[in-house]
Amino acid sequence: MSLDIRDLLAPGVPDRTRLLLARDIVFHSPVADYSGQDDVAHLFPKIGQCLTGIEPLGEFTDPGRDGQGRRRGQGQGQQCVTTFTGKVGEESAYGAFVQQIDAEGQLTEATLLIRPLSALTNTVQQMRDALIADPLPSRG
Repeated sequence: MSLDIRDLLAPGVPDRTRLLLARDIVFHSPVADYSGQDDVAHLFPKIGQCLTGIEPLGEFTDPGRDGQGRRRGQGQGQQCVTTFTGKVGEESAYGAFVQQIDAEGQLTEATLLIRPLSALTNTVQQMRDALIADPLPSRG
């Protein structure tokens, strides 16, 4: 069971997003790593403003491995990868969202990949501007 990427990256709802995240979540963006529920809950809706029209294409789940490929015991969560399409401005984008979900169903680690490079670059520029206007809680 993965979390729906459209719910995680829903624009404008950081409080709802926060409920899906573990307190010590780690997010690996294409630019930097972020940690903590407050910062990641602040980032995800902003990403959803830059990357719109997200439509999942497929999902791959491995309930028996953690993010480092180690086998886990029963009831310890799972790793899921969701592939998706979306738009950055008028440009089509393709991506993958890797999720580590704990036994309670909360996201503990996530990695976002976006291509082509032009869509990624545009997203990075939009996120930079969004974070200048509204900094992360840990930096505000």
